[in-house]
Amino acid sequence: MASNTKMFLYCLLLCFVANANVLHGNPSSNDILNDQQLLFAMAINRHGERSPDSDEASLSDDPERIRNITYIEGPEGLTNVGKRRAYQIGKFYRQRYGSQGHNLISNLYFRDEIALRSTEKERTKMTIMIAMAAAYPPEVEQQWDEGVGKVWQPVPYSAVPISEDYLRYYSNCKRFKQLMAEAKEEAIHNEFAVYDDLIPFLKQKTGRNFTEDPLLFETLFDLFRSLVGLGLDIPTWATPLLPRLGEAARLSYRLYFRNNEMKKIGGGVLLNTFVQAALDIIAGTPVNQRLRIFSAHDFNIGALMDVAKVKNNHSIPEYGSVFALELYRSRSTGAYSVLPVYLPQAGESSAQTFSFEGCESSTYCDFNKFMESTKDFLLPESEFYKLCDIKTEL
Repeated sequence: MASNTKMFLYCLLLCFVANANVLHGNPSSNDILNDQQLLFAMAINRHGERSPDSDEASLSDDPERIRNITYIEGPEGLTNVGKRRAYQIGKFYRQRYGSQGHNLISNLYFRDEIALRSTEKERTKMTIMIAMAAAYPPEVEQQWDEGVGKVWQPVPYSAVPISEDYLRYYSNCKRFKQLMAEAKEEAIHNEFAVYDDLIPFLKQKTGRNFTEDPLLFETLFDLFRSLVGLGLDIPTWATPLLPRLGEAARLSYRLYFRNNEMKKIGGGVLLNTFVQAALDIIAGTPVNQRLRIFSAHDFNIGALMDVAKVKNNHSIPEYGSVFALELYRSRSTGAYSVLPVYLPQAGESSAQTFSFEGCESSTYCDFNKFMESTKDFLLPESEFYKLCDIKTEL
């Protein structure tokens, strides 16, 4: 009975957040359309399932139990479930971009074909390491011993300090923090006003004042999701509130993208990376590493989707979700176009193709039209450092 209850709660949570991530696009298979040739892809994945972080654990009525059950992973560490999720992410990359898909990467690992970057967090670094184990099971030429060397090979990735990483804009950018403070002040008196009746109750149960920081709604909901993933019970007082808490968590997440300046800071560098590579390819300039992958966080996926003007329902990306921008060339006309692809959760769903705002008539958006639509969000990396007042030698 207890296991059935946990399964029910897990399904309930998925209904309020994870299932909402299906953006009602078109199913996407790995079949290569005869006329469309994939030239370049940039993908961002969210890490796999993790243990609660310290802020989430502080909202729990039994933080000691959480510490005891996650003593191996530690706070916000990748769990075994998360490791399996990471492996599914890698299988997706291999199936879509490998020899059985669009053929951007080979079965052998070649450093000129792929670039990998992770944030300086254990869960994202472990995620990309495991994903690459699935993407590049060693061929005979790259098997390096008779044991583990036959099933695994090291694939390098890069990472920079959090204090200088544009992927961690929400924690290191002074301007973004200022904008977030303004956003929270506005939101708590507007869209979060409908939850005023919950504030005293939540303060009694968690000891925190959600009026001071509406981001706590997402923190609390993430705690519940982590508890269920760890096989622990959600507090009985929270179960009937899950629908409202799920919606409040979504509104909390959307605060990171409340205005265009926040979107530009969050996703402008990634967008610029894609556009500059695409322009070089179109101009005939030699471009290596035609597949570029970022192992990051839900805020990175949301920011890139927003600045790329993808039509979506603004839900929180699940653990193991993937978003990609893909550049194509028509073999018949020579025209270049961009396709947005979203995988709601690796191992649980199929990839979907979507449309951009202003390109609703086709999933493939003319590149020039895409660039014109998104040009105001482009942010070179050097400009990010200036805007955010970050001293760096990168």
